[in-house]
Amino acid sequence: MIARFFLVLIVLVFSFNRAALAQTITPEPIALPPSEFPLPSAELDKQVAANDTAALRKHAWILWSGVTADSTQSFQGQKLPIWETWLSEQEAFSGPALTASVARQARSLRPFAIPRQLSHRTVRSGNLLSMQIAPSAAKSRLLAFVKLSPDSANFVAVSHPTANPGGPDTNYTKSSDLDRLNAYFNQNATPVANRKIVDFPAAATDLKMVFVPAKADQLSAIPLWAGPQNSSSPSQPTPDTWNQCVAVDPSNSRSGTTQIDCNGKTVTAQIVPLTSFYAIKVDEDTASRINATLSLSGASSLASGDYQILLAMHITTKEIANWTWQTFWWQNGQNPPGNIPGSVDGMLGPDRIKGPWRSYAMCISDSIVFPPTDPKGKSVVCYNPFLETAQADGINSNCMSCHARATYPGAPYPDTYIPNGWVDMADPTLFSDQVKTDFVWAIQGSAH
Repeated sequence: MIARFFLVLIVLVFSFNRAALAQTITPEPIALPPSEFPLPSAELDKQVAANDTAALRKHAWILWSGVTADSTQSFQGQKLPIWETWLSEQEAFSGPALTASVARQARSLRPFAIPRQLSHRTVRSGNLLSMQIAPSAAKSRLLAFVKLSPDSANFVAVSHPTANPGGPDTNYTKSSDLDRLNAYFNQNATPVANRKIVDFPAAATDLKMVFVPAKADQLSAIPLWAGPQNSSSPSQPTPDTWNQCVAVDPSNSRSGTTQIDCNGKTVTAQIVPLTSFYAIKVDEDTASRINATLSLSGASSLASGDYQILLAMHITTKEIANWTWQTFWWQNGQNPPGNIPGSVDGMLGPDRIKGPWRSYAMCISDSIVFPPTDPKGKSVVCYNPFLETAQADGINSNCMSCHARATYPGAPYPDTYIPNGWVDMADPTLFSDQVKTDFVWAIQGSAH
């Protein structure tokens, strides 16, 4: 399954370029009142225990409205949503100096990289992880980056005491500190259940965004999720196997249908305006870096003025012990067949969720199983069609099961991958000689 491909550091990012560093952007908090965020954990836990999906979905849509609301800032002539102002994973893990003085720092807002879900093997050398990229990664043309809310970024920027008396203070951006914490747990025979970092604050929110290129001077085919049955590979239906597409019109003037190449086959596709997506216009330097990363050339390559359009977003918040999990993907404002893996049901009105943000569907996985405390409970399924379909058994996966395995120093994929099912956080076969990182993979990936 893994072809000989190139090895890249797991913190694969584009070098900062002059255009991207042209102005400073200050992170803004999520645009929600205290009555809506963060909710008391007892309130959300009660909803999870009752399997009150309507209430949990409402909360997820409220989060969507808060992160996608307009900020007070613009960049390169474009009004930024709240989430675009947040620090990237790379910025947040650069150290306290950047986090504390970000208002005075030049920043790179969009460090596009191959999504980690499209990597299938990691190798550790000392404190660095490297990964081998699957051949389908470039074929899918997907690029991603992670953002941390101010509460989340500020948390990782400072040192934290160990819960046990006498333990070392630990900065979670520093591999040397984490190594020392892991050694302390070993030396003191710390029970597996307690081998963990301090919990993030309740308002901590982490995001992963996924983009795909689109042309400024012609229609671009974008795969449209229509369920595993509408893929040439139903058991692993990655976007490059889907048999339905839309044709994105950058002029926002056309309608109807057209014939277009969709993953190697000519199909009849609905024409949709670029304005139905959140789209970022790229400059020459960013275009050249995307072309190099995705091996794009000729007619398929990007140029200055072309676009990166947002296809998907994971949102997770620390409002409950195991975090809340909701994932959104572009679905043209409609439900996919069978509402699998989710839908647009319960979306808030256009006064709360506006413009292109109404085009995205959503599913939630606020517990691993149901009943939520039953190890033999039924697995809760929620995945993003643009991301988890690349993984083994991804169409039966659950965000929480995967992130429960987040540890430092970690183990190579697929040893750490659990697509679904109960995870015992005190299981020594899973967590011995490890520091559990509160469901946050970024600590393993970016501590340095």
